[in-house]
Amino acid sequence: MSKGTEDIDHIRLVASVLVGNPHDDDALSEAMQIVSTGDGSVLFDALRDQIGPCAENYELMRRIMSFLEAVMDVKPGLSAYLMGRLYPLADRMHVNDVYEAIELWMFHSDKVAVADALAALGAEPVRPLLRRRYQEWADAIRKRALQKSS
Repeated sequence: MSKGTEDIDHIRLVASVLVGNPHDDDALSEAMQIVSTGDGSVLFDALRDQIGPCAENYELMRRIMSFLEAVMDVKPGLSAYLMGRLYPLADRMHVNDVYEAIELWMFHSDKVAVADALAALGAEPVRPLLRRRYQEWADAIRKRALQKSS
């Protein structure tokens, strides 16, 4: 999706506020809106730039994951979406502890918002194997959420 300079600047501003305070309600709401309008990849890139402009790959992946774990406490859907974006990068860069931590978060999640976020991510242009993984996670999470509510 082609974004105008003002839109990208706004997304960068939201990312900057979130990095400063991962529990900022206004910034979290803005971030959710950005993802829902199909600009989640732009938000992820902006967060990555804000979190680790000088970090090496391993350290950058760890910093992003720590940030996303803080966000998971207040906006699990947003965090899951962004973890889904981080997942293939952690794999490609062989940052196994981050890769496995994301899998553990998804394995233990029972929140419908997480399943919805993963299903939305799977509907975006992603590789078929990733799409399948996101859908598997979403299905398992929905099942756990249903079991928890009954």
